[in-house]
Amino acid sequence: MRSWTFSTNIYASKDALLRLTRFAGERIVIVCDPFLKGTSGLAYVLDLLQNNNHVAIYSNVVPDPPIEAVADGVNFMKQEQPDIVIAIGGGSAIDLAKAVLYFYRKVNSKPIKNMTAIPTTSGTGSEVTSFAVITDTVSKVKYPLLDDSLLPDEAILTPLFVKTAPPKVTAYSGMDVLVHAIEALVSTGADSFTDALAEKAIEYVFTYLPRCYVKSAGEEDRMRMHEASCMAGLAFNKAGLGITHALAHQLGALYHIPHGLANAMLLSRVIAFNALRSGQALKKYADISKKMHFCTSTAEDKEALIALIKQIMTLARTLDCPLTVKEATGRSAEETRQDVPLMAERAIKDRTYSTNPYPATIDDLAQLLLTVM
Repeated sequence: MRSWTFSTNIYASKDALLRLTRFAGERIVIVCDPFLKGTSGLAYVLDLLQNNNHVAIYSNVVPDPPIEAVADGVNFMKQEQPDIVIAIGGGSAIDLAKAVLYFYRKVNSKPIKNMTAIPTTSGTGSEVTSFAVITDTVSKVKYPLLDDSLLPDEAILTPLFVKTAPPKVTAYSGMDVLVHAIEALVSTGADSFTDALAEKAIEYVFTYLPRCYVKSAGEEDRMRMHEASCMAGLAFNKAGLGITHALAHQLGALYHIPHGLANAMLLSRVIAFNALRSGQALKKYADISKKMHFCTSTAEDKEALIALIKQIMTLARTLDCPLTVKEATGRSAEETRQDVPLMAERAIKDRTYSTNPYPATIDDLAQLLLTVM
């Protein structure tokens, strides 16, 4: 028997931030990206909170949050003794807040009444997942944490922050949404409910991400991408991910390639790899291609697969995504090939590997990495 509940309450609208006005007489810690300090968006949040609460801001947030930042955040929490934690930012800020709370609860007896996540990018879905990814900067390894206690109590989706996101952030985080949805769709943990969420997220990405990438993007376009990110997060939190993520974690840890971009580099290659080895995965790829009208409804599955891959590549090019490590970092293929065996060994141990539709070998993973050098 399988059961599923949405533990995180989701509030999505232009005025969803008014939800924060219910806090009164609380000690609140806001964990946010450093560039938000001094912005009108953060000022609006503070106006909603400061008259009735004690508010402290922790902004020591960097991409791919390192273990050291988690430890520093725990010390900050010990000092502030908050009742409420509000994370505002992209995946790194929300992941850091979740990881800090995870360890803070282990060393502190005072309970946290509420953890609210307010994403400022439409990408990770971290506001509704029990995942958080932290990085060991010494060994250059990303460690996904997985625990139900990492789930935020509430998620607030508002276009206030995302409408000013730089084009590259919009592009890379949006491609991350697509990968979340497609990997959840073919994951070994997928079911009818996760499929529905994943399929809707895929539809929204192809429709709204190109619109959000241009200056004329409207608030509705931004909200739909926010919803796509959230739906994809709900889908993969239940279904799991796959080797696109397992490999992308290695590219990010070693070369500091933005996570969504690393996923975009690998997605088409992994889809082709899985489809050639798993009949069920091929069928699902083909079905979504037909539902998206990338091909005719009577197309053969392999024809539909090719159409899906072409559309993904077209979307990535439209968003100006570099699709090799050399293009993204300037490193030569010869230089990066020497890291492939190590990355493949680490990828097969990554938590996201286990729900891939086909159990790739270390050699398989190495060959996939070589295709993006």
